[in-house]
Amino acid sequence: MAPPAPDRYLLLLGSNVDRERNVDRAEALLGERFPVLARSRTCESPAVGDPEGPPFSNRALLVRADLPPGEMRTVIHGLERSLGRVRTPDRNAPRTIDIDVLLALDAAGAPLREPALHRDLLRHHHAALPAAEIAGGTVLPDGRTLAAAAAALGPPPPGFRVLPGAGGSIPPAAR
Repeated sequence: MAPPAPDRYLLLLGSNVDRERNVDRAEALLGERFPVLARSRTCESPAVGDPEGPPFSNRALLVRADLPPGEMRTVIHGLERSLGRVRTPDRNAPRTIDIDVLLALDAAGAPLREPALHRDLLRHHHAALPAAEIAGGTVLPDGRTLAAAAAALGPPPPGFRVLPGAGGSIPPAAR
């Protein structure tokens, strides 16, 4: 029997170069390609690996897409390139945009094993908190909900803040 196919992807958008503009533009480009089902509020946090560098803005999106994970990554990398992303060996270098697949979900909302959970989802507030805001009830492979996993990280680090603005489900008429 074939494994379940992706139905939705939980994505994390991040930028620390002209960050508000680039995160908004990435969301708009993704929205041209996929229905956006939910969006988190934007979080600001110090850059991982370079706390003295420019801070990041991060936002989680839940999009409907039935593409296999490899095709989804290809689409995402193309969108990143169109927004000026240049991949360098330094994983902590400033970037115009970073779009990470945090989770692929099947039609029932269960996480798929491929792709594996993104490493930042359970380690960093900048990924866990926005993701939990829009998909907190998702049950992870370890049996915890995403909300419980985010809460287990404890208080956010100094410099982390949730920016004012709207988040949540996108009305069907607006998709």
